[in-house]
Amino acid sequence: MPQQEASDSSSPADTTRPASPAGSAADATPPAVRFGDRQLDHPDDLQILMLAYRLEGRTPPIDEWASSQYRVKYADEFKRPSLLKEEQERLQGIYDGTAEVGRLRLNVNAQFGEYDAGRGGYYLDAFMPGSAFSFDAQPSPEIQRQRITLQVDNPEELNFWPLDAARAQDVLTRNSGLRSVVLDSRFLITGVSRRSEGLIIKARLLGYTIGSDHYNRPATFGEVNFDGQGER
Repeated sequence: MPQQEASDSSSPADTTRPASPAGSAADATPPAVRFGDRQLDHPDDLQILMLAYRLEGRTPPIDEWASSQYRVKYADEFKRPSLLKEEQERLQGIYDGTAEVGRLRLNVNAQFGEYDAGRGGYYLDAFMPGSAFSFDAQPSPEIQRQRITLQVDNPEELNFWPLDAARAQDVLTRNSGLRSVVLDSRFLITGVSRRSEGLIIKARLLGYTIGSDHYNRPATFGEVNFDGQGER
């Protein structure tokens, strides 16, 4: 899952993981790019890197990345051409898969605390103010690892899960008394900028489905939306 960083006032099986916050350096905004309508589900780090290139309007150096792969670089002269072609096609396919993408779907790990009877719900420790998710991609062994940050830019509160007391108790029982859940989260890409530490993809959280897979028993407990539908 993407990895979520600690909140920063300056400021996610799939192959996804929770992710991290960005610094306060001034943005260098690239030329405007039209974001598409396709959704990229549970991308890995390399897919996010390819998407970042596309959002910036840049073409990734696929030939360079392909020729640097160990299986290509250290192959003999008879095998090398076909292996190079395979690697070029693999990387090109990943890049092509990011065409017209303007939405993302990520799994984010979260914990919920004790029930807040006064407000009527659980607080989640994900999507705190300044939440961001980091992806570190190394497209080939000899290329420096590149960091892409997905920054959540919603102005509203995102981490409260409203439930009445009976439903809240049922959730805890169905989750075997455990307080860890997975938030199947949907994002709308709203912008892209470059800072000193790397590329920042800005996105609005549209909502998430709350579930778990403890002991290989998948369960869905509820949904929170920020697009005018669902429990919120």
